[in-house]
Amino acid sequence: MRVLGVSGSPTKDSNTDALVKAILEATGAETEFIKLSEIKVGPCIACMKCVYTNECVLKDDFKWLSKKVMEADAIVVGSPTYYGSASAFMKAFIERLYSKRHIKLLMRGKIAATVAVGVAAEKMVAEWMGNALRAGGMEIVGSMTAKGTPCCFVCGPGETCDYTVWNAYSKELTGIDFGVGEAYKEYLEVLPDNVPYARGSAKFLKSYRSVKDEPPVIAEAEKIGKMIRERIESGR
Repeated sequence: MRVLGVSGSPTKDSNTDALVKAILEATGAETEFIKLSEIKVGPCIACMKCVYTNECVLKDDFKWLSKKVMEADAIVVGSPTYYGSASAFMKAFIERLYSKRHIKLLMRGKIAATVAVGVAAEKMVAEWMGNALRAGGMEIVGSMTAKGTPCCFVCGPGETCDYTVWNAYSKELTGIDFGVGEAYKEYLEVLPDNVPYARGSAKFLKSYRSVKDEPPVIAEAEKIGKMIRERIESGR
């Protein structure tokens, strides 16, 4: 039994990485973890040369990565949330999997799980990844989301920036309206003189949010890993 984990996070030792790895470990299977930012997988260029061969002709690391996908009984994909979407690394990888879909639906029957980590739109990202993999013939047995570290916590001027994630979107609609304040109340205090798009004023109570410090989140990942194992074994 082989399970492949693929992370679309470019951040070293990221929360996305941690959750994908936790799921892999919980499967008890032979596993491999791939970090897309450390290899070269570009976007689909719609050349249609894969239609009859189910092999992408682009010369990059997708050639060997796609073989690992096809050899795996299950794959776990994880992405951070950027601008309300999956990372460009994950988007390119999923686009390229389309080469396996034409005519034969080669990934039919494979098991998959999704992980999305973000600040406000992670549920939409998890749903998008799941739908894309289903379109490729995969069966989604588990999907989870988690809150990550806003880049504004670590960029430097986050406490005084007028356009932080809790101030952003517009003068009328901010990250606070999307639940950022409630989700990060132990990490962030938006001060009374804060005015979105005019004056940034906040205090960081903690500079980093780690899923490893949140037992319920790790437990959810482990549950998905066990579900993957059970589903693979039941299908044998």
